[in-house]
Amino acid sequence: MMTSKQRDLLSAVFFILIAVLLLAVAIPLGVVEPKKVKFAALNPSYYPKIVSYCLLAFGLLLLVTRVFLGSKTNTTDDTKSSDNHINVIRLLWIACILALYYLSLPLLGFVLSSIIVLAALLITAGEKSIVALLGISIVLPFALYYFFVKVANIPIPSGVLEPFLVGS
Repeated sequence: MMTSKQRDLLSAVFFILIAVLLLAVAIPLGVVEPKKVKFAALNPSYYPKIVSYCLLAFGLLLLVTRVFLGSKTNTTDDTKSSDNHINVIRLLWIACILALYYLSLPLLGFVLSSIIVLAALLITAGEKSIVALLGISIVLPFALYYFFVKVANIPIPSGVLEPFLVGS
């Protein structure tokens, strides 16, 4: 059984590897950048790079704190086995939600897919407030859609809501 410190070290290495792969491979190969962008924040790779650098920073911070500060308890696992099974099931559920999100984008469009996925993820995370659940799930996708389409002039798939989002 892994100790808490070992799990944290493994997580830190995983976060660092994902961040490096995003920065070195996925973003350069997967994000098409225009030759000239007026504002850096409107560059399509700007926000993915910020997220990747944050992931890298958190991974490095976790690694450094666990290596140098260690753990007060270095005994075996401090969580119950049943908690681990629940976490694995939750992780698999989240992976399924994200896969469905990817598959639903072309048909349903960004806004509708995001509303459904955000609601499912918030429920999975344990959100109980209907106001927060609906507010975040509905307002955030619309705000992001209109920002990228109207301000950044970046096309976003509208899907079935196209008549309502674009107008006639």
